[in-house]
Amino acid sequence: MNAFVNPNKRSISLPKGCKDLIDVLQPPSQVEEDAVQRFILLLLFQAQQNCATELVIGPATRKGTPIRYKVEDTWHEMHPFPSRVRPAVVAELGRMAGFPEGSFPKEGPLSGVFGSVALQWKVRITDAEGDCVLTRAAK
Repeated sequence: MNAFVNPNKRSISLPKGCKDLIDVLQPPSQVEEDAVQRFILLLLFQAQQNCATELVIGPATRKGTPIRYKVEDTWHEMHPFPSRVRPAVVAELGRMAGFPEGSFPKEGPLSGVFGSVALQWKVRITDAEGDCVLTRAAK
């Protein structure tokens, strides 16, 4: 039975914070998906501008989701992003890399454009909760 339907009443109960039933039934907006994609492209652009060869999005923690990138043999930490956003970031990385729905591990190329800069990376995701490793593709 639908969690929002009360069988004893001819009405629907909405969770706190919902203004309208459409808030519950509507899929994530295109604006939210675009924001996640822009975040990923900006992240890859920044890593590429810093001559990074590898970028790792770590597992979620209470303090956020850590990001680090490797330049030559040195790892650099970036400011973590909110852990609540991580599932959308992992899903968007998979979509951008053309991964089919289903089991892990997954690996494949990811390409995009940020401004006039072409971004070419290889994505490796071992599982939904583990590290997402992006390796810069050879020119």
